[in-house]
Amino acid sequence: MSQTTIARPPALPAAARRHLAARANLRQAYDLALMGAMGALVGLYLYVESVQAGSVYVRDLLAGLLIGGSLGLFLNAYGPLRDGSRLKLMRAIAIGAPAAAIGGAAGLVAGEVVIGLLRGGLMGRAMSWAVLGLGIGLGQGLADRSRDRLVLGLIGGGLGGFLGGLLFEWLRVALGERHDLGQAAGIVTLGAGLGLCLALVEQALRRAWVQVLNGRQEGRVYLLSHARSRMGLDERAEVGLFGDSSVMRQHAEIQSTPDGFRLVNLATPAATRVNGKAVAAAEPIKDGDRIELGRTVLVFRQR
Repeated sequence: MSQTTIARPPALPAAARRHLAARANLRQAYDLALMGAMGALVGLYLYVESVQAGSVYVRDLLAGLLIGGSLGLFLNAYGPLRDGSRLKLMRAIAIGAPAAAIGGAAGLVAGEVVIGLLRGGLMGRAMSWAVLGLGIGLGQGLADRSRDRLVLGLIGGGLGGFLGGLLFEWLRVALGERHDLGQAAGIVTLGAGLGLCLALVEQALRRAWVQVLNGRQEGRVYLLSHARSRMGLDERAEVGLFGDSSVMRQHAEIQSTPDGFRLVNLATPAATRVNGKAVAAAEPIKDGDRIELGRTVLVFRQR
């Protein structure tokens, strides 16, 4: 690949970058809230159609498995579906959904005990669903194989479950004469709250990330939650960059070191640049640096 084959894209003004970042945050929050609502509704449908048990603990166990697993599947599938990564989608199905199902089952059974101790009410329901949310967050961390994602998932899941549980119980009581409607509205609210809180907590607490500034994945944000985050066309890459033929399968990687972050080039120097400068081997990067991989431009952000 020669230097002349790659046309350098123009730089975005600072105001345009801020607008793109704000729009990306809103889209992530909306999409995850929608995926959570859909996952909760599918889980509720499976529970209503398939579970016939007399014991309240058995019902809660099965409800947690089905609703938690469905929520975990939908929420973990969001990123892979948006990127078109089949391998990551299979990992979300094989790891994230079962982990969320187990967490959901444990959460609802434990929640039944919590409700009994608190004698029901808004707080009892909120605390019980918070445990379910922790299970969903656990599934996200395991699917991504990342400690940072695990921590953010647990915080967002617990908070989302708590707030969703409050709204769930309020709706259930408010629509008491319409049990099925109240249950459906409450579960959908719970799922949407979980997805929304997972997105907002990640946006508030993330330490380092990159955002794509142009091309098919414009606006896409990738959390840098691993010591080494690979970048390229490879579906296994932590930062999957698709739709640009000038990007290689293993194009570069961002490494987290005791001295900060650095970009390591795995392609030709002409195909990898930081702030317009060709990278032969490795280059330290800091907040706001512009990274060019082929014709794809990203901005590195760090708190």
